[in-house]
Amino acid sequence: MPSTVSSRDPSGSTSGVATPQATKAHASLLTRARSKAAYTFRHKLVLGVEPVWRYVANAGPTRAYRKTASQQTSALPPESARMLHDLNRDGCSRSTLEALTGDATLLGRLQETARAYESERAAEIAAQTKALAEVDDLGDGNAKLFLVQFLDARRPVIEPQGLLAVTALNPAIKAIADAYFAMRTRVADINIWRNLPSNHPPVSSQLWHRDQPDDYFVLKMFVYLEDVTDGAGPLSYGVGTHGKRERTWKPANTWHDGFNIRAHDVDMDSGLGESRRPRFTGPAGTVILADTQGWHKGGQATTTPRLLLQVLYASPAAADFRMLGAPADLDRSADLTDLAYDLSGKRG
Repeated sequence: MPSTVSSRDPSGSTSGVATPQATKAHASLLTRARSKAAYTFRHKLVLGVEPVWRYVANAGPTRAYRKTASQQTSALPPESARMLHDLNRDGCSRSTLEALTGDATLLGRLQETARAYESERAAEIAAQTKALAEVDDLGDGNAKLFLVQFLDARRPVIEPQGLLAVTALNPAIKAIADAYFAMRTRVADINIWRNLPSNHPPVSSQLWHRDQPDDYFVLKMFVYLEDVTDGAGPLSYGVGTHGKRERTWKPANTWHDGFNIRAHDVDMDSGLGESRRPRFTGPAGTVILADTQGWHKGGQATTTPRLLLQVLYASPAAADFRMLGAPADLDRSADLTDLAYDLSGKRG
């Protein structure tokens, strides 16, 4: 059945009388066009052009940081200062929880927290492990059957005084994030990841990629909660491809899988020398800070599962795709400046 009924006016011209179905389809197209235009404006102009991002969208946090920037930088503990130097130069830096925070008990407490979450989701993890073993083809992999996130993937509910938030906001760590951004940042995501081993070819984030441009810099902290060997899917990083250096570089051959641009090892190997592609194996307690606007990959566990804490630091103007979920009893009168809670009531 046609979507319009034709009529002819006295002049002989034909006009279309739109049916409700055609009107609805037209409205849907307009909505999608507006959404695409809004996305392009925000991600390409507001978040993708540094002066606009810094001096317009983040003017207040930038000014606030600059008032005390010299004091904050000079007050950085030696290990934090070293990590910041490496991060600025390379886009990634490595340390340990104890060396960075001075707290010899922190790793054990985080491991205990992770075990409690894992115990709560034991049935789900077992079912997902079974499904991963039985599936022949992971497709584009963006459903990430190989990954279990212990908290909500889009709005993880985080207690502001809980161990995960307190770890993310540890002054020795948070000061690095603020100095890297040169503004007061917020924690926009916290989660604990369990990567499940399989023998499937690499897909999705197991392939080389840059993270989506939801901010001008995308700074993440990864804390290994168990030893990460070659068979546990360690993080690999393309040194110097981050937001402060070669942010537009890409290997000669890439493709888009419907979600992001990806590259295979052979193409990264030919584009970057081995010294610029570190593979971060390490014992439990290893800390990696990385600007994941730089090319990276990880999580392709083949023989051993991987367990880690992931924290995202963001500017206040970052896209709201990742935000923290508010506990039901959250005291909204408290100072929550450094925690990016979604207080709108919506979910992702």
